[in-house]
Amino acid sequence: MESNKFDKLRQQFLCCYPVNKMAWSTLHLPLELDEQRALIAATCGHPLNQRFPVRRSYQEAFVKRLMHVLKDHDELHDDIYDSLCGQLAKTSLDAAPATSTYAYKHYMLQSEEHITLRESNSFVSEGTTGLCTWEAALALADYLLEHPNQLQGKNVLELGAGTGLLGILLKHKALKLPVGQVLVTDGSNACVKLMHDNISLNFDDASEEATPQCAQLRWHEIKEFPWSKYAAPDLLLAADVIYDDTQFSSLLAALDFVYELRGNRCEMLLASTVRNVDTLHTFMEQLELHEYQVTPCANVSACASHFCRDHTAAVQIVCIKR
Repeated sequence: MESNKFDKLRQQFLCCYPVNKMAWSTLHLPLELDEQRALIAATCGHPLNQRFPVRRSYQEAFVKRLMHVLKDHDELHDDIYDSLCGQLAKTSLDAAPATSTYAYKHYMLQSEEHITLRESNSFVSEGTTGLCTWEAALALADYLLEHPNQLQGKNVLELGAGTGLLGILLKHKALKLPVGQVLVTDGSNACVKLMHDNISLNFDDASEEATPQCAQLRWHEIKEFPWSKYAAPDLLLAADVIYDDTQFSSLLAALDFVYELRGNRCEMLLASTVRNVDTLHTFMEQLELHEYQVTPCANVSACASHFCRDHTAAVQIVCIKR
C-alpha cells in the first residue's frame, strides 16, 4: 500500500535521523509525481510535523537531499519545491532567535503511537547537555522494550533524565509495560522544566499513577531529597551520565545513599556511549571499590531496534548490583 511505502523514511524524518544515513535505498526510482507528493506528505507534511515541527535546518537538509536523489527525474512535484521554499522563507523571516531555540522530535512506536519531545537545537544549552536526547537513552529504551520482565512491578528512579524520554516510554499507555511508579530526575532546573513540558505533551489529563513523576535531584544534595513523597525505588536508570569524571564522586555518593536506603535491594541499568574508554574504565573501577557488582548487558541489534538510532555509536549497558 502507498501509505506504507515510505514508513521508514517517515520514521527517520520525524526523529531527525541524520539525512546522509537515511534509507534512501528503499525508494524505487524513478518516482512518479503522485509518489513524490506522497513522500512529502509522509514527511514534511505529516500531521505531527505540521503541529510540532522538527527543526527548520533539518527539514531544509532533508528536502535538498531528496532533490539530489531525484536529480535525474524530468519533473519534480511542486510540493517538494514548496517545502524547501517554505523552510527558507521561515528562516529568513524569523527575526527573533529565541523562537528557534527549541524544536521537536517524534519517535514512532507501534502503529501510529509515538513519543513527542521538545528538545534544544544545541548540544549545550542553558549550562547543560540534557536538553536533547542522546544515543545511550535510545539504546537503553530499546533494551527495556526487549526485556520488559526487568520492569515487572518495579518502581523506577531515573538519574540525569534530560528530556524525559525513558520515563515517558515506561508509562506510555499503548506499551502497557509492567512498571510501578516512575520518577524522572535531573540536577538541572532547565531539564526539569523541559521534562514537565514533555510529560504534558505526551499524557492528556492522565492521573499521577499513569504518568511519570518529575523532580529536581542534585546528586550532592541527595540526602535532602523528599524521599517520603515517592515510592522506594527498585530499579535505577541512567543514560550518558558518566562522560565527566569530575561528577564521579557525587554520582557514586548518590548511588551509595539510594542502595543503603533500600538495603541493597535494588539494581541499576547504566547506559553509556563509549567516547573515552579510559573514562568509562575509571568509573567501573570506582564501582568495584564501592563494592558493586557490574554485569554487561547485551545491546539490541539494529534489526530488532524499536528506534531509528545510529548503531555505529558504541553504547555499553551494564547492570549494577550490590
